[in-house]
Amino acid sequence: MGGDGGSIPGRTDLVRTSGYTFARNLGGMGYSPNTQMRAADEHMSSSEIKELRWQTCSLTQAPLSLPIVACRLGLLYNKEAVIKYILAKKAVVSMQHTKNLKDFKDVKFMVDPSTKRFICPLTRTEFGATNRGILIWKCGCCVSEKAFKELIKHKVSQRTTFCPNCNEEFTYHPQFFEGPSHIADPLSHDLVLLVPDSSEEGYLRAKLITKVKTTKAAAA
Repeated sequence: MGGDGGSIPGRTDLVRTSGYTFARNLGGMGYSPNTQMRAADEHMSSSEIKELRWQTCSLTQAPLSLPIVACRLGLLYNKEAVIKYILAKKAVVSMQHTKNLKDFKDVKFMVDPSTKRFICPLTRTEFGATNRGILIWKCGCCVSEKAFKELIKHKVSQRTTFCPNCNEEFTYHPQFFEGPSHIADPLSHDLVLLVPDSSEEGYLRAKLITKVKTTKAAAA
C-alpha cells in the first residue's frame, strides 16, 4: 500500500477499510482529492444521499456494476455481492428484510453509453435524486416516475396494466404514489420505488421485517 501503483492490498488492509468509501472525488472543502472516509460520518443532504445510492451497492458500498438487483425497499445491490452474502449465511442488520435470493429482482437497466448512468428507456433521462425510478417487479424493467404517472393517469381505478417497455402485464396499487403508508401490504402489487427517502424506507423496512418474522414463525 505504498501508493506507487504496484502494491496489492492484503486481507488485513481490506478488512480495515471495509465500510469506507471515497466520499469526495474532488479536492476542496477541507478534503484532499479521493479522501477515504465513512460516508455516514460526513453530513450529506437528502439529495446527495440519493445520488450516492444510485451509484453504489447498498450492501458493500462498492460502485454499482451490472448485473444489478433490487430489494422490495427499492435499494440497489451488485448481484454478486448479494449472492456472496446469502452463501455466507451471516446476518447483517441492514438485510433483515430479506431471506433469500427470491427477495431480490434483477433490474433491467438501460445504460447511457456516454455517461454510463442508468436512464429511463422511455424518456432517455438519467435516474437520480430529481428523477425517481419505478421498478416493475414482475418484469424487472425500470422507468421514470414521471413517465409512469403519464402512463396511468387515465387508469386511476385499474389495478393491472402493461409494462411500457416490454409489454408484460403487471399489477399496481392506485394509491402507490400517495406514499407507502397508504398500502397495507407492500408485496400486494408489482411496483417498487427505487432509492426511497428515509421515511419511505423506514416504513417499508418495518413492514417487510414483520413479514419475514411471521414467515419464519409459521415455518418453525
